[in-house]
Amino acid sequence: MDAVIKIRSLYDSFSPAQKKLADHILANRGEIPFLSIHDLAGQAGVSVASISRFARVIGFDDIKDLKVQLGREFQTTVQAIYPAIQPEDDDERIIDKVFAGDIRSLADTLKMLNRSDLVKAARRLAAARRVVFFGIGSSGYIAQDAALRFSQLDVQAEAYTETYQMLNQALRTRARDVAVGISHSGRSAITIKALELAVNKGATAVGISNYARSPLSRVAAIFLCTSFPESRVKVAALSSRVAQTGLIDALYLLTARHMTIRPGRTEELNAYTEDLVRVPPR
Repeated sequence: MDAVIKIRSLYDSFSPAQKKLADHILANRGEIPFLSIHDLAGQAGVSVASISRFARVIGFDDIKDLKVQLGREFQTTVQAIYPAIQPEDDDERIIDKVFAGDIRSLADTLKMLNRSDLVKAARRLAAARRVVFFGIGSSGYIAQDAALRFSQLDVQAEAYTETYQMLNQALRTRARDVAVGISHSGRSAITIKALELAVNKGATAVGISNYARSPLSRVAAIFLCTSFPESRVKVAALSSRVAQTGLIDALYLLTARHMTIRPGRTEELNAYTEDLVRVPPR
């Protein structure tokens, strides 16, 4: 997995010292591979021990492995880095930046995606009696779109985006139900509470968020992480939807594969899938 993607994904869960080190690495990642651990500690203002712990926290054996990975990433992505949208940007530049952000979001999400968890979620959905999607704000629109897609399958699919409805419907879930909570930040208190209530009723909780160690990830039995580099283009609420929708598309098609389709439904499913590929959701 890319080190930069992992650092951004775990950033909110870091200690103050780890955030300080993470900020320095992200701002100077082209130089990090050439620094000794003592030089890095001095520049970042942290201890050598903090650097070693940091490398392990984000999934590397030691700082040497982290530096090697950062060097590889810098060589392959230096041309793809783009700045935030600026007031002086013309129309063409804004278009380029938005599409670059969306493309990068999908590519980074695919790199960090735990495919076995995605398949596990699809199998749970394929066997579900009822699937309930929860989300507020922009994530609510994704939840509604997801429910519409899954309603094409032999499963009862619903979406709830208002506080009272979310909590009330979470209390109505049972065993063999699946509750899917969608939150870009992973900190939506209502979405988290709805998943907790559903879990207490025996439902399987699936979480979708941009942050690997968010509160949402802790309540979800199966967690799927998107990736959108918010510091580059300040449209996270928009571009994060691209990665979220990509996950929902994959879940839908995997679920269809693992379901037992009754006679007569195969052609309908194929037709819907062709429309899904041709026409992006609104």
